[in-house]
Amino acid sequence: MEGILKLIKSKSFASLAGNGIGALLGILSFAILARYLPESDFGTWILFLATYSIFETLRSGMILNALIRNFAQAHDDEEKKNIVGSAFILSSIITTIYLIIIGVLYAVFYEFNILLKYQYFFIWYALFAVTSLPHNFSSWYLNAKLEIISMSVVKLLTQVIFISCCVLFFYNGSTFLSVFWAYLLSQIIPSLYSILKGWAGVNSIYQYTKKRMSELFHFGKYSMGTLIGANLIRNSDSYIIGGMLNSSAVAIYSIPSRVIEIIELPIRSFAITTLPVLAKVYALGDKKLLKYEFERKAGFLFLLLLPLSITCLIFAPQIIWLISGDKYQDSVILLRLFSIYTAIIPLDKFSGIMLDIINRPEMNFFKVMVMLLVNVIGDYIGIFQFGTVESVAIVSTFTFGSGMIFGFTLLKKYLDVSFTNTMKLGVLECKVKFNQITNR
Repeated sequence: MEGILKLIKSKSFASLAGNGIGALLGILSFAILARYLPESDFGTWILFLATYSIFETLRSGMILNALIRNFAQAHDDEEKKNIVGSAFILSSIITTIYLIIIGVLYAVFYEFNILLKYQYFFIWYALFAVTSLPHNFSSWYLNAKLEIISMSVVKLLTQVIFISCCVLFFYNGSTFLSVFWAYLLSQIIPSLYSILKGWAGVNSIYQYTKKRMSELFHFGKYSMGTLIGANLIRNSDSYIIGGMLNSSAVAIYSIPSRVIEIIELPIRSFAITTLPVLAKVYALGDKKLLKYEFERKAGFLFLLLLPLSITCLIFAPQIIWLISGDKYQDSVILLRLFSIYTAIIPLDKFSGIMLDIINRPEMNFFKVMVMLLVNVIGDYIGIFQFGTVESVAIVSTFTFGSGMIFGFTLLKKYLDVSFTNTMKLGVLECKVKFNQITNR
């Protein structure tokens, strides 16, 4: 019992629990939209979010890892305030540049009647970019401080508000446009809450320094490129399917994709709590300890996710029905194909995190670009040759497989990591965790 209580009180468990609840809420909102919206409207919403998430990824990529890494290595409170203030100014500059680009694109599309059906997207892009900044920054800041519960509250609040508004609007017979209003409210309210709590970085705005901004930018530019590349790996599937097939095919493909996001929860949870710790180990210059920690955690995460992958493979029909009912049974084979490569994802993701930690973000960026190239070329060949979304799912296995191999190859050069040793330490860590829980 004591071991279980210790596990529950740990930051890793708090992170996993917060992400787990968030994933369930995300699935709930996804299921509501999948059931109440026509396939064409649902596919349009998926494409909208896929496009908007590129900006969110750009902003998060520039700030998040750079903020966590610098914050973890700061020597005193004054230095931490300088970092937070500089990060907030930098994120505000990125948002402003984005708004200018959006304004120019909207003017061009409007003037030349380009994509008339989707021109209203630009207005919502701008609104979401501004209203989401405070609560997004607060989650980055709280992550850097390892205040996991507060960070989870902010993230969960956005989802609870979105679901509540969607249910309310659909109950009153609202149209597809009401989904955008619901999403806007889910950005505004958490942002106001974050500002009132002092988490949004506003209090440190005058303590920025040009030197700190430069440090954050030069580290973040690679991290930003990496996250955008990772985002495009996912979203390029939707874009290519939508362009070569149709929006209904995008909707079919998106259902199992959302399930895979749940399987990836432990990865995000481990990253949240592990990245600051590994950054401190790297700052101490202990390469042996850093190598050990990487192999131990990567191996444990691989073994932790393996049962989830097997579950998706066996119970794919039941999982798809639970999320979307009878409308998307064509997604069953896709989920089974996805479950094959999900076991690879932790080794790919963790190798990328470690490349950032050892101050080689350009190598992580290069790794992701290789994966993106494999994915895009494979998708085009698959759809052109077979004309099915299943071919896109098969390509994903090669995409993440190439990322894992490339990541471990790069890390072997800097830390002499071993795949075999990663598995051995992973098994030992599983035994340690089991003994801790059972008090053996």
